[in-house]
Amino acid sequence: MSELKDATYWAEKIRMKEISSKELFFDTLKRIEEKNPSLNALIEVRADLTEKWIEEHVQGDGLFDGVLFPLKMLGQDKAGLGATMGSKLFEKNVAQSDDYYVKQAEKAGFIPFGKTNAPEFGFKNTTDPQLYGPTKNVWNHAYYPGGSSGGAASAVASGMFPIAGGGDGGGSIRIPASWSGLIGLKPTRGRTPKGPGGYRGWQGASVEFALTVSVRDTARFLAEMQVIQEPAPYQAPLLDRQALLNLQARTLPSKIAFTTQSPVGTPVSEEAKKAVLKAVKFLEAQGHIVEEVDYPLNARPLIETYYQMNAGETLAMIEFFESKLKRKVKKNDIELMTWCLLEYGKNIKATEYIKSLNDWDWATEQFEQKIFSHYDFFLTPTTAKTAPKITHEMFPEKTIQQMEHMNEFSVTEQKQIVSDMFEESLVFSPFPFMVNLTGQTAISLPIYVTDEGLPLGVQFMGRKGSEMELLELSKLFEEAGQFELPEYYR
Repeated sequence: MSELKDATYWAEKIRMKEISSKELFFDTLKRIEEKNPSLNALIEVRADLTEKWIEEHVQGDGLFDGVLFPLKMLGQDKAGLGATMGSKLFEKNVAQSDDYYVKQAEKAGFIPFGKTNAPEFGFKNTTDPQLYGPTKNVWNHAYYPGGSSGGAASAVASGMFPIAGGGDGGGSIRIPASWSGLIGLKPTRGRTPKGPGGYRGWQGASVEFALTVSVRDTARFLAEMQVIQEPAPYQAPLLDRQALLNLQARTLPSKIAFTTQSPVGTPVSEEAKKAVLKAVKFLEAQGHIVEEVDYPLNARPLIETYYQMNAGETLAMIEFFESKLKRKVKKNDIELMTWCLLEYGKNIKATEYIKSLNDWDWATEQFEQKIFSHYDFFLTPTTAKTAPKITHEMFPEKTIQQMEHMNEFSVTEQKQIVSDMFEESLVFSPFPFMVNLTGQTAISLPIYVTDEGLPLGVQFMGRKGSEMELLELSKLFEEAGQFELPEYYR
């Protein structure tokens, strides 16, 4: 069996001088030319700049030295590359400096290479910004790869890159991982770099990481990207670097809770249930204790607090942009979803916003009391269904009509419209957002493919700081041949 061509594989080839970074660069360009036109995963490639970067960046002291690394067009700024956030409002915007995530990735040896597609400001679990158009799913081009890190997912699943930068504010790494047959880790709040500025990242809900095809890449990327930042309000104690680099499959018997119940009362497909039960059967065969439980809380009120946060953060973001643009942002400057969140945000009281954050902390406490005081991990589907078709209508016509007149409604009515606006997305992916609110960690593993040939992931959730244990469990699945990776990696 040939070795998996993950990022570690290519870094080792470069280190052993079996291939040069320049050769890898031209090979990558060729794959992009072949595959990207039909996928629309990368929306910016700076080949001229990248050749220069190769000479500047290959230092020989990073785990991924010389490996090309595409950045998400949202929250990952590299000087000279676009920084549009997927919005037509910033179509011509170019980053003037490197953010700390990019600097840390370069320290790990990565060479930043172009930008991947993302929905405007990352508000969707699909990737179809008006600015760039939809990204296609590698498994079937009629479907989305997920979002908001959808461009990253298709860039990796297609084999254009073995790893790509992603961000997760409500499942934006784990959802595309589930729908694209990849590994998607959402680290503990405060684990990876933020800033400069914006250290709170959706009040801690949003974290930066990557989409990968191997557990060793995931562990090594975590080893390189974990940081302690003095100005950051959220801190996660550093994990044992050597243990990450020498990761072993989990052998100690674990106690694992599982459920296929939706936390918000929405339907869960039979295929998603089968994916979880496949994981359960495998774990039991390995000697782990697996017990079915009810979802530990009703998350319907919590998703409303998540929408409130989105709206409040949108208002703050747009007002900041207005100060830079020296004009008011108009309705036709931004997509309809963003405009609705902006209008709703204008009417949210500070007391409601603070209560929302307190509710997040309460939810974390509930998980500790009902799950993690008794179990090591909590297993659920990653998504309740396979990916939606690109032709699937995510907004009902009635809701669209209301969205068009959002500023004419009362705050109570606006709250309902926003809830209706997100409801179809929530039906597809009701599980991931909770981990963003609690600040805990979770990983989506690619262990299931439906009869229709579409992948579905399962999600393992752990308490804060338990990435090592999650990765050890993930390696158990990987070493037993349980992963269903995209065709390029088989």
